[in-house]
Amino acid sequence: MQSQQKADNDLLNIYGRMIVVGLVLVIVAIVGAKYFLTLPQIATRGLEVEHNRFVNVLVMVRSQWLSLGKPQQMQLNWEALDNISNKAESSVVNMNDLGWPQPKLFTAQGCQDLWWQLMGAELDNTDLVANYSAQDNSCSYLSSNGDSLGYQLDSGSVTFLAAP
Repeated sequence: MQSQQKADNDLLNIYGRMIVVGLVLVIVAIVGAKYFLTLPQIATRGLEVEHNRFVNVLVMVRSQWLSLGKPQQMQLNWEALDNISNKAESSVVNMNDLGWPQPKLFTAQGCQDLWWQLMGAELDNTDLVANYSAQDNSCSYLSSNGDSLGYQLDSGSVTFLAAP
C-alpha cells in the first residue's frame, strides 16, 4: 500500500507540473500575441514620430539662423550623408525672411530635397511622398497609411494629420 501512495503522490506532482507549464505557455502565448498584434500599429506611427523630429529640426535651424545673424542661406551640418552622389552644396538650405527653411525649387522634388536636407533621410527610405502646393505655399508629406505632414513655408507651421 505504501508504494501505491508514493506512486499516487508522484502522479499528482507530475499533474501539478503539467498544469504550471500549461499556464506558463498560455501566458507566453497571450503576451506574444499582444506583441505581434501591436507591431503594425507601431509601424504605422512612423510619420507621427517623424512629425516631432521635423518640428525639433525646424526649431534648431531657426535658432541657428538667429544666432548667425539671419543669413539668406545656411549650411546644415547634421545630415547623414548615406549617398555619395549627394554633393556638399546640397546641404546649403535657403531661408526666408522669417527664418524658415525653403526648398531650392518650389516643386514636389524641391520639397523632397528639403526633407532630405532637414531630416538626413531620403523619402524613398521613409515611405513618404512629397507634394508642393503653390496655393498655400506648403510642402506636404504623405505616408502609405494615409497620415500626412504639412509644412507651411511662409510661417514655419507644421501640422500632422492622422488617417481616419
